[in-house]
Amino acid sequence: MTMSMRMTLIVMAGCVVGACSRPDTPGNSVPGQRAGASATTAASDPRAEQVLTVWRTALDTLAFSTAQLDTLARAMRDVRDVATVREAFHTARRDFKRAELALEYYAPSTTRSMNGPPVPEVEETEGPETVFPPSGFQVLEEALFSGDPLGAHEVIARESGTLRELITRARTMMAAQHTTPAHAWDATRLELARVATLGLAGFDAAVSGHALPEAQAALDGVARTLAPFRTTTRTWQRLDTVLAAARAALGSAPTRESFDHLRFLTLQLQPLAHALDEARRELAIGVPVERRGFRMTAASVFDSGAFDAGAFAPLDLQDPPRERVALGQSLFGDVRLSGSANRSCRSCHAPARGFADGLKTPRGLDGTALARNTPTVINSGVQVGSFADLRTTFLEDQIADVVQNTAEMHGHLDRAALLLASDGAMAAQFRTAFPAPRAADSLVTAARIQAALAAYLRSLTRLDAPIDRALRGDMAALPEDARRGFNVFVGKARCASCHFLPLTNGTVPPMYQRSELEVLGVPARATTAGARVDPDPGRFGISRAEPHRYAFRTPSLRNVALTAPYMHNGAYPTLESVIEFYDLGGGNGIGLSLPNQTLPAAPLRLSATEKRDLVAFLRALTDTTGTQ
Repeated sequence: MTMSMRMTLIVMAGCVVGACSRPDTPGNSVPGQRAGASATTAASDPRAEQVLTVWRTALDTLAFSTAQLDTLARAMRDVRDVATVREAFHTARRDFKRAELALEYYAPSTTRSMNGPPVPEVEETEGPETVFPPSGFQVLEEALFSGDPLGAHEVIARESGTLRELITRARTMMAAQHTTPAHAWDATRLELARVATLGLAGFDAAVSGHALPEAQAALDGVARTLAPFRTTTRTWQRLDTVLAAARAALGSAPTRESFDHLRFLTLQLQPLAHALDEARRELAIGVPVERRGFRMTAASVFDSGAFDAGAFAPLDLQDPPRERVALGQSLFGDVRLSGSANRSCRSCHAPARGFADGLKTPRGLDGTALARNTPTVINSGVQVGSFADLRTTFLEDQIADVVQNTAEMHGHLDRAALLLASDGAMAAQFRTAFPAPRAADSLVTAARIQAALAAYLRSLTRLDAPIDRALRGDMAALPEDARRGFNVFVGKARCASCHFLPLTNGTVPPMYQRSELEVLGVPARATTAGARVDPDPGRFGISRAEPHRYAFRTPSLRNVALTAPYMHNGAYPTLESVIEFYDLGGGNGIGLSLPNQTLPAAPLRLSATEKRDLVAFLRALTDTTGTQ
C-alpha cells in the first residue's frame, strides 16, 4: 500500500519484458526501431516532427516552472514562503506530468532520478555498500508537505537545484531525439496505462494528495501529443469527446479518497484508450517492433488478453507449443522430480487451494516447518522475479531452486531426466514437446524439464475475475460492496500504489520491467501491540544491503481469498486480520521500530464498513477457471 517511503528493487529480465532499458544519451535510437533503420528515415514524417516540437515545448515550460520553484525554495524563510513554494511545486509537477509521456519513453533513467521513489536505491551489482540517495520531486514533496518544511530548507533547496540540472539534461537529449508516428502513439498509449495504474493510485503523489490534478495534467500531455494527427472524422470527434470528459472529471473531483475510481476507469478511461486505438488504426499507424508484457496491440491494460506471459520468459522460450504446456502439467504432478519420489510440485501447490497449501508455512521433507508461506502459482507468469526475496528472475530458475532445495524436494534435475527418459511414454511426450530435425535431439534434459514446467505455469494466467469483467464494462459482474471496496483499495486504503492494477502484484506498470520490494514490518505472530519483527531478513539475505533488511516482494492479490494464511510467514490467518495490520500502520504501528519501513506508521482509520467492502473486493479477484 502507498507509503511515505517506497523501496524499489530493479529486477531486469533482459530485453524480454519490454523495450530494453535505454541509455539516456542524446540521439539514442527510437525504442523498438528495427536494427539498421535510419533515424533520419524514422523521423521523416512531418507529424512526428510536430510531436517533437510539442514535447520540447513542454520541457521548456517545465524548465521555467522548475527554475521558479528553485528560486522560491532558496529564498524560503517563513510560513508564508512555505505556502508559495508549495504552490510552485504543484505547478512544476503538473508541468512534469504534461511532459511525462515523452520523458518516460525516451529518458527513463533521467526521469527516474527526477520523479523516483524517495528512498535509497541499492545497486546490487556493485556490492551492498553501493546505495544511492533518492532525488527529485518525491523527495522534495516529502520535505515540503510533511514534517517541518522550514527545518528541511536545506533539503528543499538541494532537491530543487537537482531538478533543474536533471531537466537541463533531459532537454539536451530531447533536442537530438528522433521519433515516428508509431512511437508517438505508443507513448500516449503507455501514458494512459500509467495514469490508470499509477497516477490514480497516488503512486508518486502520496504526500501532497494531488494525484488527480496531476493525472489531469498527464491527459493534457496526451491531448497535445495527438494534436498534429487530428482529422475531422467521427472517430476523432469521439476521441476528442471522451478525452475532454476524462480531463473534466479529474478536474472536478473534490478529493482522491471520495473519487469514484471504478466509474472513471470503466466509463471514461477505458473508452478513451479504445478511442485512441481506433484513431491510430484509422490513420494506418502501426506499432513499434517490440515485445512487452503489456501487449503492443492492446488498447488498455484492463482488456482481455492485454498481457503476454511469454514476454516474461527467456527469449528462446517465449512461445511454447501446446504439447510443451501439457508436458509441464504432467511434470507438475510427477513425484520423480523429488529425491524421495514422494513429493511433487502439486504437493504444496494444490489446485483445490488456489495452488497454495493452506498452511502457515509448508512442511519440509523431515516434517519441520519451513520459513516461508507457499504462494499461489496462478499468474506467476506475469511478474518479474520469483520467491519472497526475488532471488530469481525467471520461472525456469525458480523451478531449479525448488526441485534441488534439500528441505523442499531434495531432487536433482539431471537424475530426474534419466528417470523420465527411461519411461517410454514420458520420453515420447518430450519428443512431441521439443520437436527437432533429428529424433536424437529430442532428449529428456534438465533444461527441458524446467522449460516445460515454466510453460505450464505461464499457462495459468487467469485475468477474468469479476473485477476484470466490471472494468471491461460489465458492472453487473461486481456486487455493490465490492465496487465500494475497489474504491477503498485505490483510494483511502492506498493498496493499489503497491499492488498495481490490474495484476495486483509489484511488477511496475506500464513497462513491467522491474519489481518492487517492501518493508512492512511483518511480526513473528499476529498481534496489535507489542509486536516482535519476524526474524527472516528477506532480501537482505541476498543483497546484504541494509535498506533491504526485512524487505520482501510485493505478491499478487489475485485469488487471495483462496490462499490463507497471509504474509511471507503466514502470520495472519484471515483477510480481515491483514487489513487490520495495514490499518494500524504496519509493524511500526503495532510496536516495532523499523527505520526502513516503507509503509507509513500512521493509521489508515478505515471504518468497519470500509474494511468489509475491501474484503468483498479482494474476493472479487478470484479466477481459477480451468485450473483444476
